[in-house]
Amino acid sequence: MFESCGIKPIPVAYPWPTNTYGETMKGYPKIGMFDILSRDELYSIHVATLELLEKVGVMVDNEKALTLFLEAGAEVDPKTKIVRIPQYLVEEAIKWAPRSILFAGRDRRLDLRLEGRRVYFGLGGGFINIIDLDGKRRPAGKGDIIDAVRLADALPNIDFVMPCFSYNTPHIGLHELDVMLRNTEKPLVCMDYGDVDVIRYIELASVVVGGETELRKRPILCMYVEPISPLTHGDTHTENLMTFARANLPIVPVPCPIMGATIPASLAGAIVQGSAETLSGNVIIQLTSKGAPVIFGASNAIMDMKAQVRAVAGPEYLINNLAIAQLGRYYGLPTWSSGGVSTSKVLDGQAYIEMTISLFVAAASGANLIHDVGLLERGITGCLDVITICDELASMFRRFLDGVNVTDETLALDLMAKVGPGGSYLVHEHTRDHVRREHWFPTLIDRHRWERWMAEGSKDLSQRVNEKTREILQTHTPRPLSKDIEERLTEIIREVERGRRV
Repeated sequence: MFESCGIKPIPVAYPWPTNTYGETMKGYPKIGMFDILSRDELYSIHVATLELLEKVGVMVDNEKALTLFLEAGAEVDPKTKIVRIPQYLVEEAIKWAPRSILFAGRDRRLDLRLEGRRVYFGLGGGFINIIDLDGKRRPAGKGDIIDAVRLADALPNIDFVMPCFSYNTPHIGLHELDVMLRNTEKPLVCMDYGDVDVIRYIELASVVVGGETELRKRPILCMYVEPISPLTHGDTHTENLMTFARANLPIVPVPCPIMGATIPASLAGAIVQGSAETLSGNVIIQLTSKGAPVIFGASNAIMDMKAQVRAVAGPEYLINNLAIAQLGRYYGLPTWSSGGVSTSKVLDGQAYIEMTISLFVAAASGANLIHDVGLLERGITGCLDVITICDELASMFRRFLDGVNVTDETLALDLMAKVGPGGSYLVHEHTRDHVRREHWFPTLIDRHRWERWMAEGSKDLSQRVNEKTREILQTHTPRPLSKDIEERLTEIIREVERGRRV
């Protein structure tokens, strides 16, 4: 039916790769994603997205971006600032965006390659409260950001870092990035707060890596920018998109709307609008700098009409994450998702249920960057212990998605013939090797017998998690920056705070 409109589907960009056992999701997982949309449904969503952008359009409150759209052939209303983007421009911009993105760490061993089905886990950002290690809820401060980043630096299955917490201070984005640069070598996602400090983000990161040219080659920094739902790109947010595009740094132009409030209540409609908001952001980025790296996503949550709050980790939220990841693969773009999240106010049974299922579904979706680990109370509150337990869950899910390795050696027919009926496999080298290579062993989940559990203090999971978090914060020291670099970072922030040009 859609061919009559002159619209052809965009082909899936990635074939199934071959894989050898031992690659975790930091390579390719062996088993497939949980695809939730049929090919026809993907096509219908794509066509509806194109129609929405071409007939309804988006409001772009930025003169430079409006000029770019006008020059590219879009229909621009100078009074309302509504831009109607033709189909060809949306699809060309998708083609211009890279299919693979290097998201670098200061340490090359921590580099992430965003493509295909590679999956990585990371923190969230903007949580204004914390459930601290004593179980008390209080406003978050700079020290909590430092603790979250240091904790993430130590945990092996947290692959990228966001500031997690936030607090009320001028130039908060600069202070958050300064903390991250000083306390981890992992790839960093900074937050766009709608101010003009984003150019300074690039300066800070350039100081650490040895200049802006080196930062372009090995981008240790990615920016998260939310358009305003429905269908609006604000002035400074758009300017910041363009600033990062010119620097050729990765951008996540992802909306965070509420279904039934700022986006349709129907799942299909929400996916269409969320995709349209992200793809229109991609057009701005590509018109600014063709080939700039973009990460696709849409964090659509529901409005719980009874509780009158934004709800995460429910079935609709999980379905959206599956669908958006699949749609991103349909476009051949690296993808963004969320997991390890809960609407619970504390780390209780509800939190464990919601964080587990949300992290598993996000991992099974094949999304490349899964953020928001540590989120409680629908994003208002964060908890360090949630980060610690999610590190364990991420390790478990990586093993699950690695699947079954079938080779002559793993089929073990020769071994079974050698052991024979009634024999034992315990003494064989094959058993030792494959227990180490194929069996997952937890560090926090307890599998011991009752007697040992009692002898070790009969601690429940929350107690064990809390002890591990405290131990890491007491013992882990991130690799420091040089004194000269630290002094330069401090100097840049002081000059910005004084209102001087750097």
